[in-house]
Amino acid sequence: MSFADFILFPFIKFVQLMISFVDSCPPYIYIEGLLEGKEVLNDDEKADEKTVIYISSKRVEVDPYTFGILMIGENLRIRSTRSYRAVSIDRIIPEQGPV
Repeated sequence: MSFADFILFPFIKFVQLMISFVDSCPPYIYIEGLLEGKEVLNDDEKADEKTVIYISSKRVEVDPYTFGILMIGENLRIRSTRSYRAVSIDRIIPEQGPV
C-alpha cells in the first residue's frame, strides 16, 4: 500500500459512510403496482449476490428472505430509499377480497 493509498483510504471510507447515511434518511420513494419479476444479480468482482424485484418498471433491492416469500403478480406498495433499497413492503388486498 502506497503512502497516497494510506492517506486516501480513510477519506474514501468516510465519504462512503456519509453517502449511505444520506441515502437512508427521508424522504423515501413510494412505489405501488404489480410485482413484475424477480432476479438474482451476481457480481463477478464481489462474492455477494443482490436480490432485486421489478415493480412498475423500477428495480428495487430486497433481502433474500423477502425475495423468497414474494410471488410474481402480487399487488405491492414499497417504500424505498433514494437508491431503491426496500425499507418496507406492504401487500395491497382489494376490498372485495382475493380475486
